Amino acid sequence: MWGRALLAGLAGLILLYLILPMLVVVPLSFSGQSYLSFPPQSWSLKWYGTMADNPLWLEATINSLLIGIPTALISVAFGTLAALGIVRGNIPRAGLISAAMVAPMMMPHVILAIGLYPVMLELGLLRTHVAAIIGHSVIGIPLVFITVSAAVTGYNGALELAAMTMGANPWQTFWKVTFPMIRVGMLIGGILAFATSFDELMLSLFLTGAATRTLPRLIWEQLADYLTPTIAAVATLVFVFTLVLLAIVSLLQIRRGRAMAGQHG
Repeated sequence: MWGRALLAGLAGLILLYLILPMLVVVPLSFSGQSYLSFPPQSWSLKWYGTMADNPLWLEATINSLLIGIPTALISVAFGTLAALGIVRGNIPRAGLISAAMVAPMMMPHVILAIGLYPVMLELGLLRTHVAAIIGHSVIGIPLVFITVSAAVTGYNGALELAAMTMGANPWQTFWKVTFPMIRVGMLIGGILAFATSFDELMLSLFLTGAATRTLPRLIWEQLADYLTPTIAAVATLVFVFTLVLLAIVSLLQIRRGRAMAGQHG
């Protein structure tokens, strides 16, 4: 009993530590003052109106979507293919290859940005949407690889063999057997890849320009020039959007867990 209470208290402290910055940022977005001061002395919604009246924020949001959606699609395609090839392919040194697949996710993004910068410059893609999509896909593919790999290992591969034994070709086997088993993992990985792209700053600083800057990059630039509660308002909306995406991921994981439990039952 005491152990459970101690564990619950420790988990609560860790959670509080993680969300503490947002407990400061969210109230600042409703401040009635023209500068960042915590706690706010008065309350107002004017900073959300200021944000809506500035076309730069809308343009940056559109750029983030134009980069994030293709990044998610590319990550799902390549991450799924890699997961199926490594988990079901019985290839030698699969563990080493899997480690290489997830390495970009653990590597500091500034190193990836420094490596991608001269490549994009040489290809003439620097400061374009394509450059950012390629860069963000490098960190998005490992996320899909992890979620799809977990989904593939969660069901019996004999189901695919049984389908092929009954006369199904490889495409029919994938579409009728494999895809229904892994589609939730693909969707979760795609959402995580999109959320990561939407919040990515370091790669955007190196690969985007004034016409293609994303929302995190614009926040970074505004921090240096205009330190007003408008930035807190934008950060609050980004936080809420990310929270919604994570809630969807959690619901999908619960659904997948129940489905797997039903299969084993």
